[in-house]
Amino acid sequence: MKASTSPKYRCAVIDDDRMTVDILSNYISKIDKLEITYTFTDPKEAINQIAERDLIDFLFLDIRMDISGIDVAKVLRNKVKYLIFVTSYPEYALDAFTVDCDKYLVKPVLFAEFLNAINEIILREKKLARKPNNQS
Repeated sequence: MKASTSPKYRCAVIDDDRMTVDILSNYISKIDKLEITYTFTDPKEAINQIAERDLIDFLFLDIRMDISGIDVAKVLRNKVKYLIFVTSYPEYALDAFTVDCDKYLVKPVLFAEFLNAINEIILREKKLARKPNNQS
């Protein structure tokens, strides 16, 4: 009989570069607590599909696409628990934080850097879950 496993975090990747989608999907598949739920190279299709679905735990999103990743994030932010931008453009970092992104990774992203970002977010989530509510 198998031991029960905790539910996996649902992940989506949106990047107009198929190679980046494949790399990030491969990284996600190497992390036991993550599962790839959706991948998109077309941001319009991503908006239409994700907006109609259940909550995504992690969204990995490029910035420079046909539709700005910032604009995609504005539309989908309420459907996404954790937002991580993965882009070649460090100059958009400040803009990315206006949509409450959790991490901003600059390509090329090594697996160790990707894993570290995921672990930091999950650790932060666990710390917040353990904190008692301060009631005045």
